[in-house]
Amino acid sequence: MEILDTKTDIGLIREKNEDATLSVIHPKNKNIKLLIVADGMGGKSLGDVAANYVILYLHKWFINKDIETLNNNDKVIELLTKYIKSLNKNLIKKYGIDTLGTTLTMALINNHNTIVFNVGDSRCYIYKNKNLIQVTEDDSDVWMYHKYGGVKKDYLRFFSNNNVITACIGICNELCKVKTVILDNDYDIIFLLTDGVTDMITDTKIKSLIKKTKKEYLLNAIINEAVNVDQKLKVPSTLKRKFTANYIVPFKGRDNASGAIYIK
Repeated sequence: MEILDTKTDIGLIREKNEDATLSVIHPKNKNIKLLIVADGMGGKSLGDVAANYVILYLHKWFINKDIETLNNNDKVIELLTKYIKSLNKNLIKKYGIDTLGTTLTMALINNHNTIVFNVGDSRCYIYKNKNLIQVTEDDSDVWMYHKYGGVKKDYLRFFSNNNVITACIGICNELCKVKTVILDNDYDIIFLLTDGVTDMITDTKIKSLIKKTKKEYLLNAIINEAVNVDQKLKVPSTLKRKFTANYIVPFKGRDNASGAIYIK
């Protein structure tokens, strides 16, 4: 039994949910699917508006696009990259520069491949051959610490500038940097998660949940773990000894937490 699902949780302290999610099957071909998570920027006043705007128009784009085009990887990348940039310009035109913004992580599954689009620090993972693989890179200040500075990925959550992203939709044209990855469709699971999840639980924890949870309950289990379970996090002493920085300790339910999932 295939599972195609989304889940979003406001968390325990936020007054509103600024995340938006989507999982949909194309009306003309059940093999063609679209998954999206958009994390509206909490530091701006209209993060939820930006996230829902992007979801709404990408949904419309998808269901109205012909199957031949959706199965052409090069064409999909060309058209969607242009379309995402047009959504960015439309938001700026309507609301102004530096007013509202959102991340975007999206997976378009066609008959041949899965095309992942990413703007910001929400993540796409696949589970394949009992291995959990992050297929996107975070557009964030701290990701550079991991990529070039030797900081373990699990330690990024402790840096106080962890929420500073280097790409988004809606703030200005320069920050709308769209990255793409093409995957084979040979994975068992693909899922997208906002940083309200990945700041709280490690890849190791996600992998353990995959192993012990029935697939119809998996996404709920991941979101619940991030929001409601005390991870007993503390800044590693090895990190403090190696790097001089301002550190924070993430606590349960501090942020909206959302995901989209497809399980074969």
